[in-house]
Amino acid sequence: MVHKLVTLPMFPLNTVIIPGEVRTLHVFEDKYQELIADCITNKANFGIPYIKGGQISEYGVEVSITQVLKQYPDGEVDIEIKGIQPFKIIKYTKILKPKLYGAANIEAYEEDVASNRYKLFRSFKKFIKQAKNKEIPVESLTNVSVYKVAHLLDLTNEEKLQLIAFDNLKEKEDFLIAKIKLYSHALKLEKELRNNYRMN
Repeated sequence: MVHKLVTLPMFPLNTVIIPGEVRTLHVFEDKYQELIADCITNKANFGIPYIKGGQISEYGVEVSITQVLKQYPDGEVDIEIKGIQPFKIIKYTKILKPKLYGAANIEAYEEDVASNRYKLFRSFKKFIKQAKNKEIPVESLTNVSVYKVAHLLDLTNEEKLQLIAFDNLKEKEDFLIAKIKLYSHALKLEKELRNNYRMN
């Protein structure tokens, strides 16, 4: 993993976006309209740190604007974004004058997240078969990243935040394997309860 120090404009959200994840944003606040306009003009990325209860997490993900979906007469805009790489905030500036928006000095991680550990994918494939999830073809799950698995597991914001905070691949994989085991156990209990209900 390679670390690099950079400065990014910040768009705090109460959601965590992981690398590879695609989302749409409706941007309505003046300061963030300015941020998006600057990023589009300069072909630049921005950062999304997680905010909850008014507190900004020290971790977030750099995102790129992949598409402008709609622009409104009052300056509001709909955009499509994609997660690029996680970062840790070193210093956060709430307002980067003369701009209206904030920025942060960050430590970004250039990761090699293509997992070679068979254990993670064996666990995930077994879970998909157990869940009988027809929307995820098991044969398509070869040589994908840990973030692909995380996205398919539909983790909570707090779980995603934990994942991006780990600074090495093994920790990320072990975290996901533990989650898969937990979800698998929950499915097993649910099945047993259904069977008991039918018998009674």
